Amino acid sequence: MRTLWLEPVRRLAGRVALPYSKSLTNRQLGLGAHTLQPFRLRGVSEGLDSQYFLEALAKVGYTIYLEGEVWAFIPPASFPKAVSLYLGEGGTTLRFLVPWLAHLPLQAEVAVAPSLARRPIAPLLSALRQAGFTLSETFPLRISGKPDLRPKYFSLEASLSSQFLSALFLAAPWLPEGATIELESRRLATPAYAEATRQLVAAYGWVWQEDNRRWTLQPATKPAELEFVGEADWSAGGYFFGWAALGAFQGWLPLRSSSLQPESQLFLALPLPYQWRWEAEGLWVESTEGPVPPMNLSVENCPDALLVLAVVAAFAEGPSQFRGIYTLPYKESPRLEALAAELTKVGARLEWDSETLCVFPTASLPKQPLLFSAWGDHRISMALSLLAARLPHPIGIVGADCVAKSFPTYWEVLRELGASLKFDVCDTETGGVR
Repeated sequence: MRTLWLEPVRRLAGRVALPYSKSLTNRQLGLGAHTLQPFRLRGVSEGLDSQYFLEALAKVGYTIYLEGEVWAFIPPASFPKAVSLYLGEGGTTLRFLVPWLAHLPLQAEVAVAPSLARRPIAPLLSALRQAGFTLSETFPLRISGKPDLRPKYFSLEASLSSQFLSALFLAAPWLPEGATIELESRRLATPAYAEATRQLVAAYGWVWQEDNRRWTLQPATKPAELEFVGEADWSAGGYFFGWAALGAFQGWLPLRSSSLQPESQLFLALPLPYQWRWEAEGLWVESTEGPVPPMNLSVENCPDALLVLAVVAAFAEGPSQFRGIYTLPYKESPRLEALAAELTKVGARLEWDSETLCVFPTASLPKQPLLFSAWGDHRISMALSLLAARLPHPIGIVGADCVAKSFPTYWEVLRELGASLKFDVCDTETGGVR
């Protein structure tokens, strides 16, 4: 396991090469696959989750090739009788693929990393079983596809993850008109992401209409051609808003003003010490180098952004409060425990219950280099890098390579913007560097 050493960062500047959104890529791949028709996608995420999705499509027989900047996907004339897939830690990939595999004329075995096996999936499997599909209850998942089954009703518990609902929204191309998804709970986790999926599906002719927690599929207007366009990742852009808030970034982010990504509604509305404007090159963001005010807001629709905001809040003028954190325990790591353990090292303190996180900022900065852990979580790793904007000595992040899940080039991008960093090999038994 490698350790990244990052020198104190006082200024990052330039054009940021953001990755394509893996969230959007996986939704586009999912919708295209459900049509069982050829489709094209301009701009594919290089994150591991999306790469696992591409591998899954290839293993079931899709022909995939690149035409200039456009990926083309051609379904097979006939599917294999059986397929074995490995999806690593790709939570979105797993949840979006399961309903698709359940509808294909094949037997599928799906293995995942231990960390993903511990994350929620049972409610989606239960909804599919109740609708008549055959799936095992434990990993590796065994799925016996039923291509002739087109259920008209799903009962779904989606209070732990909106991806369960998104997964069924994406299945619209083969569901019958009038198919209904009934939510068992009044609370829908991260509703903005479910809404983004619904809007994507509707843009291509499949409309889901809600009435008192019941979603019904309306008559479809199928597109003559199915071609998707990727977007730069607003979640990845969020780290640079964090650098700016801590006084260490000015430059362009290649983001779109009209985006389905929920973070596009968050970072431009925060009262943090940076300013922004739209330009031909993209979104210009610049630190105003003022003090960081305490924050009081809900992150229900953008829970991944909490990691950036919590690190920024560790240097605020007073305590900050973040509501809507109830999905955080079901992510790639125990993120609240991870944040508490790592931010304690800089003198901050965190308190939370099932709904709210309070961050009490540091009163004095540490006077020596510090070693942090990424906890095997790409977003923890990138969020901790922001500490270099305020700490006076180098910081080390053990396991920093896990950024490959969503932003494989993050450390290279920081170097290109002016950061000084290097990697060492870490002795995992002693925690030392060798």
